[in-house]
Amino acid sequence: MDIVNFFESLAGKWFSQRTTHNLAGQSSQAGQSNLVIEFLAATDSELAQVCAPLSHDSNQIACGLRVHQDSQLDGQPQKMQSTALMVIFAPTEAGEGVLVQAAGSSVLEGRYRVEDEVLSITTPTETGQVEERLWFVNPNLRMRTSVVKVGDTEQIASFCSEIRMGVSKPAT
Repeated sequence: MDIVNFFESLAGKWFSQRTTHNLAGQSSQAGQSNLVIEFLAATDSELAQVCAPLSHDSNQIACGLRVHQDSQLDGQPQKMQSTALMVIFAPTEAGEGVLVQAAGSSVLEGRYRVEDEVLSITTPTETGQVEERLWFVNPNLRMRTSVVKVGDTEQIASFCSEIRMGVSKPAT
């Protein structure tokens, strides 16, 4: 699958059921999220604005996503809301590419790869890295896993099942 088509298939309204495991503390927490994901064409001016302070050529932008998230963790009284902008750069011949995530004043840069229709993203952090994998079971059901590493040690692992709400995937 072409990288733009893969990211375009993420667009829509999704309900996410998540379980997060704190491996060091041996505890778990469940949560739910409503996600609204908008596909952005490579020519969207917001994508170039995110890249302006970075050393990436905005002509290499493949596409982008705007992700609105409304989450509730079990046992927590208040909801969390956030919006992030993701800029996806065209992959190299080896099939890897750069993905920039901007939320508020925070900008993180990671690498992605799509193999066997599974998207893998690795994002370095100040103390380690986050590894995510996302794949579709069918056009309206996707799975997502993530592992947060501090140094070389896995600290947090999560699993999400996400159901597209109300509409089928956009026509390509």
